[in-house]
Amino acid sequence: METIVQRHIGRLKGKVGWIIGGKRVGRVIARAFAEQGVDLILTYNRSAKDSEESAAEVKSLGRRAAVWQCDAADQSSVAGVVEKIKKEFGKLDVLIAMASVFDTMPMEKVTERDWDKNIGAHILGTFWPIQLAARIMPPGSHIITIADRTSVGPMYPNYLPYVVTKEAVVGLTRAAAKELGGRGIIANAIAPGPILPAPDFDREEWKKIRAASPLKIPIDDREAMEQFALLAIYLAAVTMTSGNVYSLDQGQNL
Repeated sequence: METIVQRHIGRLKGKVGWIIGGKRVGRVIARAFAEQGVDLILTYNRSAKDSEESAAEVKSLGRRAAVWQCDAADQSSVAGVVEKIKKEFGKLDVLIAMASVFDTMPMEKVTERDWDKNIGAHILGTFWPIQLAARIMPPGSHIITIADRTSVGPMYPNYLPYVVTKEAVVGLTRAAAKELGGRGIIANAIAPGPILPAPDFDREEWKKIRAASPLKIPIDDREAMEQFALLAIYLAAVTMTSGNVYSLDQGQNL
């Protein structure tokens, strides 16, 4: 007999997903979706290597995978990818907008270039894919954006352009959910906390951040990434939630 989980998560089989940012956490998400029978488009901005390795993994699971360059902050670049998706896949069922930058800077040292970089990655890099991809998304499709745990909890010091533009992702997601709801398109945001440190981030400092979380359950980077992917799978399957923010931060919003 078909289980409840099989009936709902099973809806993903044969769907088409686009993951913007196919390395690190994006790669784990790509594998999780491929395991559920989703064909994938993986786009990168500068380096193709991680996306190509992720695509090879997707194909090894028997699913289709395309790797294309895309500057998510550039309207024409996004439009070109959407046109290729329409031509080669016919539609898009799941959009996961993960373009992000994360640079440390005290407020007094923030420059115009820093604002441009964060606005481009987080606001434009979320808006253009939503606006343009929605044209080829049928009713029942899902949009998943990536905010930050600061959107629902305490702020990080020395990341002002980051936290401001990630907060804007929440407003953008809610507005998109409102505008697209009449077409049956669902939009939600994930607000992650400490999932995976940047390659140059001090490991001891990272351990302290994890240890400071209110929820005292030991978790490593792999488990954190897999739970991120699990939440994305859930949000790509359910149809009773839209315009909401789902925190994934070990209780750091408390």
